[in-house]
Amino acid sequence: MTCSRQGFTLPEVCVALTVFLVGTTALLGGWNFFNREVAGERKRLEEFYDVLSSMESLVANRPDCADSLSVRLIRVPGCSHLAWAVVASEHYSLKRLVRCR
Repeated sequence: MTCSRQGFTLPEVCVALTVFLVGTTALLGGWNFFNREVAGERKRLEEFYDVLSSMESLVANRPDCADSLSVRLIRVPGCSHLAWAVVASEHYSLKRLVRCR
């Protein structure tokens, strides 16, 4: 009669658990990095849309030829009703020629 031992030894179980935990930790770290990148992209996209919306509102509604909090207007020399509008935020800056009052 032969006696065979079935199962795993304690060192084998410890090594398997260690490998599993290290792999899980690496996957969670990658997941957190991915989520931070996606959130940052969404924030920058919203910021771009805010800047674009401000610029488009200047085109639709003629501004006064004076600077405001969100828009810098640089008058075109020799033409009192044209100005370069500069709308800037932390990551984006748009410049466009607009008509002003």
